[in-house]
Amino acid sequence: MTEQPFTARESSPRTVVVIGAGPSGLAAARELERAGHRVTVLEERDTVAGKCASVDVDGRAYDLGGHICTTRYERIAELLTELDVETERTSRYRVLDVEGRAATRQAMSFLREESFPRYRALREREFPHIAEPGLAHSARALAAPVIQWLAEHDLRSMADSFGTGYTAAGYGYLDDDVPALYFVKYAEMTGLLAGPPELLGHAGAFTVVGGFGALWRRVSEELKDVRCGVRVASVERRAEGVRVHTDAGPVEADDVVLAVALDRVLPALDAGAEERDLAAQVRANAYHTTLATASGLPEDAFYFLGAHTASRASKGHCVSYHHRYPGSDVRTFYSYGRPEEVGALLREDVAGLGGRLEQVHLERAWAFMPHFGSADLADGALDRLEALQGRDRTYYVGGLPAFELIECAVAHAQDLVRRHFPPTGGTLTLP
Repeated sequence: MTEQPFTARESSPRTVVVIGAGPSGLAAARELERAGHRVTVLEERDTVAGKCASVDVDGRAYDLGGHICTTRYERIAELLTELDVETERTSRYRVLDVEGRAATRQAMSFLREESFPRYRALREREFPHIAEPGLAHSARALAAPVIQWLAEHDLRSMADSFGTGYTAAGYGYLDDDVPALYFVKYAEMTGLLAGPPELLGHAGAFTVVGGFGALWRRVSEELKDVRCGVRVASVERRAEGVRVHTDAGPVEADDVVLAVALDRVLPALDAGAEERDLAAQVRANAYHTTLATASGLPEDAFYFLGAHTASRASKGHCVSYHHRYPGSDVRTFYSYGRPEEVGALLREDVAGLGGRLEQVHLERAWAFMPHFGSADLADGALDRLEALQGRDRTYYVGGLPAFELIECAVAHAQDLVRRHFPPTGGTLTLP
């Protein structure tokens, strides 16, 4: 990535309140402070990291949500380097045949046949900015449902190569009216379609030693004012500034950054008609992480359960599990569906693989991957959201405008701050 230095106009320090201490909120807050602005971060949970949280079981760290980095994760690599956080290669990936219990490598035929050059030509012609931060720049070109889009462009083998991992990671079933935008963004960010051959010395995917939450705790510790366990009751936006009412008292600021999906924060927001309309269009996946001890299962890999990722008809069944530490029977399991359905089917799924569910340590339900449907994308929902940036002293970051991958959320948040909040003095170097 080429760095282009530029001298931004000097500005007076702004006071900014950031609601949400996940990766996008913390990245925005860090960028704001580095530019000389004063920031308060409010987080409802007792800890930072959001969907990148880690927990300890028997002295080992287990990641509950996002934690896998690819060679496209250049912004995350910069953070890890600046904060001197240690990394390691991730577990290998395998597709597990539920019935035969045989593990195989993910099929990558798409990369070896004529459809790949055809895809690259299509990308250059219709959505050349897809790998850049944000989604609005490519939304209209990729608004069609993914199955329809793949068929129209004779790219069905792309689903064979990337569909299993896409669904296992929480982005939805391909037959569930998912717009092609999100599937293509995911495929690009795997690092398999383009990008550097390695990052931080890793030729493939990597993660943080001791759990991904450690990175976000380090970012939080660097910031001046991060308040956890604080519930936001309401947000008032006026011409002279913003007042955020919390259960710990009001917080005054010049601007507010919402690092929470618009539909989730809407009940506390003095929303206008445009915000209410966009919030009503937001969809999310009911995705679950279950941390459990389960014996008798294949080990030492991140396993995608092929039969359970093929169709939304399998909703509720476990779509993947991660066995990270040799000698331990603790695994993280991932599923879609209603909580009661997921809990009942997990025991059945483990038994079907020849194992036994011994103990459930933790269950976490996520409103995962906030997104818009095909018709809403075609009508310009993401363009409308980007047009709201800065209006009523409000800015929007997170998975909705950026896509629910750590690198995407962080890069979009950093770039938004650099565009809208000039440094208080000096020269700023933008990547």
